Amino acid sequence: MARKHDTDPWFDDPTRQKEEDPHRQYVRIVATRTKWWRLIQIITLIFSIIAVAAATNTPTPTAPIQTVDLDADGKQAAWALTQTWLNSKPLGADTRIISWDGADTIQLANQGKPVTATAHRLTVSDGRHWWQVMETVKTDGTPIGYPAVTPIRVPAQNTPDANDDWTGVLKTVDQSDALTQAVSQWGKALVGSDADRLKVSVDDPDPASVYQPLMLAGQVQAVSIQKIMYADRGKVDRENDTSNRAYARIGITLSGGEQGNMNYGYDVLIADPDGTPHVIAWGAPGMAPSFHEYGNRWHGQPLDAGTQDGQATDATDSQPTPNVN
Repeated sequence: MARKHDTDPWFDDPTRQKEEDPHRQYVRIVATRTKWWRLIQIITLIFSIIAVAAATNTPTPTAPIQTVDLDADGKQAAWALTQTWLNSKPLGADTRIISWDGADTIQLANQGKPVTATAHRLTVSDGRHWWQVMETVKTDGTPIGYPAVTPIRVPAQNTPDANDDWTGVLKTVDQSDALTQAVSQWGKALVGSDADRLKVSVDDPDPASVYQPLMLAGQVQAVSIQKIMYADRGKVDRENDTSNRAYARIGITLSGGEQGNMNYGYDVLIADPDGTPHVIAWGAPGMAPSFHEYGNRWHGQPLDAGTQDGQATDATDSQPTPNVN
C-alpha cells in the first residue's frame, strides 16, 4: 500500500521559503565581509599612493627675491649725513657719493625700549678708488655712530672681451666693402652733429623720423667691425644658414681726448648685410637681440649743438661736419 503523506497544510504551502543551510549561510557571510575588507584595503592603498605622489611633486619653495626698498626710512638723511662727513675729506679729496644702493632695517633697544633703525648702503668714489659707506640712522634721522667704510675691488682690466657671441645667431658674415662702408658712415654720423646725415645712414622709411647724433668733439680715427653674425630673425635661409638681418659689434675711435684717443662700443642691427646694408638700430654691447628695427628714433625736439667747439669730424675731412640742427 502506498504510504500516506502528512496532509499538514503548513508543509504543503508552496510560498514558504525554506531556511538556508547554516553552513552555506556562514560561508556567504564570511565571503561578504572579505569582499568589503578587500575593497577598503584597495581604496586605502590608492589614497596612500596619491598622497605620496603629491608630497614628491610638491615644488620646493624658492627663496624670496631681494628687492631694494626705494622708500626706505631715512634715505635722504643718510645721504646728507654721508655727504657732510665726506666734506671733511675722511677718504681724501674729491670723493663724492655715486649711488644709493639699498638699506636694511634693524631693531635696537634704548633703555629697554625698542628702536627701529635703517642701515643705508652708498657707493663713494674719488675717481680712482671705490668704497661702500654704510650710514645707520633712526626713523627720526638721527645717526647711530659714524659711517662704516668698506673698500670695493674694481678690476683694473679694461680691455673688452671679444669672445662672447649673441644668442639667436647663425654663422659669421663675410665682410664686404659695402658692409664696411655702411657701418663706417653710420659711426661717423652718430658721433657727429649732422642729424640728416645720421638719418640717411639709417635709411628709415618714415620720412618724418628724426635721429639725434651725439655731437662729440674730436676726429673719427676709425669705425671697425669687431664681430658680425647673421641673426636668426627676419628672412632666414636655413639651407645656407644666413639671414637678411645681422648683429655686429662696432668700435668707434675718436682723437682729441685729454688722455689720447677715446673709444666707444656698440652693438648694431644691420639690414640686408649681403646686399645694400645699413644700420637700423644700435645700443650697448651684448644687447643686439633685444633691438627693435628703427628703435633709435628721436622723439621730441632735437638737441642743438649750439656753439660747442670741435664737433666730431672724419680724420680725412678738412672741414668740420656742418650743424643743421
